[in-house]
Amino acid sequence: MISSMRMKWLPLGLIVLALASCSSVEPLDTSLITQSTAQNRRADTSVIAETVGQSTVGVEPLAWGNPSTGSSGVISEITVAPGSDGECRGFVTTQRSLQGESRFKGVACHSATAGWKVRPAN
Repeated sequence: MISSMRMKWLPLGLIVLALASCSSVEPLDTSLITQSTAQNRRADTSVIAETVGQSTVGVEPLAWGNPSTGSSGVISEITVAPGSDGECRGFVTTQRSLQGESRFKGVACHSATAGWKVRPAN
């Protein structure tokens, strides 16, 4: 009885053994994730720059959102900022993303060729 039971499971055991020998473990490639995060960051700053550019100077809270990245935030202050690249506005904003929430200052400047772009605050 035991030998017939072994014979019954032998083909299944051979199949499992054959399939197990075909599998391998490859290291996880995260290069696309890193590039994607950097691109999302630039996309968020573009949305922030456009929002600052379309708004008036003041301290009225102003929500922004980026549907392509899922990030959002609140611009809490917009000021006139000195800049050699045309009209510039300083701002303070929060940014909520998959990486967490952060608060930063920046300057958005407008040029006829590039539109509104964010540059670091001095």
